[in-house]
This record gives sequence, structure tokens and C-alpha cells, in this order.
Amino acid sequence: MAPQRRWVLTGASGWFGRTALWEYEQVHGPEALRRDVIACASSSKDIDIGSPHGPVSAVSLETLDGIDGAEGMIHLAFLTRDRIAEVGVESYIAQNRAITALVADCISRHPGIPIITTSSGAAAVFDAAVADLTSNPYAALKHEEEELWRCSGAQRMAAVFRVYGAAGRFIKDPKVFALSDFLSRALAGERIEIHSRRPVIRSYVHVGTMMRLLWAMLESPTEPGLCHVDAVLQTMSLVDLAKEISKLWGLPEPLFHIDPSLPADDYRADSGPFRELLRQYRIAAPALREQLQETAHHMAAP
Repeated sequence: MAPQRRWVLTGASGWFGRTALWEYEQVHGPEALRRDVIACASSSKDIDIGSPHGPVSAVSLETLDGIDGAEGMIHLAFLTRDRIAEVGVESYIAQNRAITALVADCISRHPGIPIITTSSGAAAVFDAAVADLTSNPYAALKHEEEELWRCSGAQRMAAVFRVYGAAGRFIKDPKVFALSDFLSRALAGERIEIHSRRPVIRSYVHVGTMMRLLWAMLESPTEPGLCHVDAVLQTMSLVDLAKEISKLWGLPEPLFHIDPSLPADDYRADSGPFRELLRQYRIAAPALREQLQETAHHMAAP
């Protein structure tokens, strides 16, 4: 029988969090998931991960200050960019910083444990500049959390994975992401149309593959220090993505009118370091075709 572990997972009810729970169950089994993982969400709730073994119980993130004996943490809790319009900038900043403060306290009470978080490629804009909360609160706050990880890495593995674009089960509202919008059109049998006249380049990661890697790294951490990696499996233009989806679903060629003389909307990173980690931990990533089919399958599910 495998020994009991004690992993903390924040943001457990979000897209990435549910995927993390699903992947842990696939690797270690349903009993181990419900025994080993302390799932934290915005409130105490049951989280549906589509498991035949039922939902996963989560505790409120506010109880994080009472958790002791943790052996590792995956931190995914963060108010997404779209919440700014809903709650306002000041409240958005305050709520995210309150989350970060709870996490920072838990980290300080558990010296030496490995910690992992996901950030955003948007934070890169502040790598060589002072973070500006006014103009870009989402990116600035993500950069603040990256700094917490940097400062916490002296005596432990502190890993940050910057995500640019993503695919996989539990994907969010199709109105938010081009990939899910394209897939929703494909599922409806509609021809895909790209409205931007600028070339658009995006890097993508398969969330399930990333989460499987994160769990493996908690179990077998790298040397103490900051491990800062762009989570990227493939980079492609939206035109090529639309063509791939159209081909998979037997649709006509997508409609687009790209002007190559216009500056590109380029949001990409190098896939090399991420793929090297996958190689080291012996994790195989699905092909793009399989990622798209998985994403669409779960979008179409009732």
C-alpha cells in the first residue's frame, strides 16, 4: 500500500484545479486522491471531476491557516482577468492579495516543502519593468506571486509555470478563448471565421499533461531554488489552429483576411525547457489532435 501523502491544492474548483484532481486520480487512484490531497476552494464544497467514484470534497481556502504537516503545495487559486469588470479594480487587487497572503503564511509555516504555482505569460511584460497595478492589475499581481516564489526558493524547490494558452478538459467559457470558440463552432458544424487582420501567434499547453508533471515534481522535487518555466507544448498561428480544427471536423477552410504587413499579435514562448522536464519525469504529451478532441469532447458533454 502506498504511503499517505499530504499535498495542498488551492484553486481546486477551477479549470486547472479540477484537472489536477482528475490527473492525480488517474495516476494514484480514487482512494489516494481523497486521502492525500487537501483540496482548497473559495468555499467548502464538493467538486465534480467527472469521476465514476464521485466528487471530491474541498475545504474553504480561508482554513489554509489551520493546515499543518503539509508535504507540498500546488497553488492555483487566483481571480481571473475577467473578474476585474465584475468586482472592480480595487476589490480585485484586494481579493487576490488576500489569497496570496494566506498562501505565503502556509509556505512560511512549512519550511522546505516543495511549492509549485501557475502564472501567466502576461506577467512577462514586467520582467524588465516595474509592475503597474493600474494599467494591468492581472499581470502585475501574477508577477507579485512569482516574486513570492522567488524569495521562497532558498531552501526548497519553488516552481513557476507560465501559461500562455491552454487546452484540455474543463476548459472555460468559449467566449474567452479563441481555441474554445473555434471548437464550439466546429461542434455546431459552423465554418470558422477569424476576424483579426493582424497575424496572431499563440503558444499552448495541454493542462492535463502540465498537471501530471506538477504532481510528479512534488513527489520528486528538483534541487532547491526557483524553477521558472514557460508551459508550452506547441506554438502556432490562429490560422493554422483554425485549419487543424476544420480538418478534424470535416469543415470548409476557415475564413480569414490576414494582412502580413500589420504587426503580429505574438504571445509565445520556447517549448524546449518544458519538454525537457517532461522527458526527465517520463511524461508523454498527447498530440495536438488528441488535445483538441479531448477539449471538444468535454465542451460537448452535458
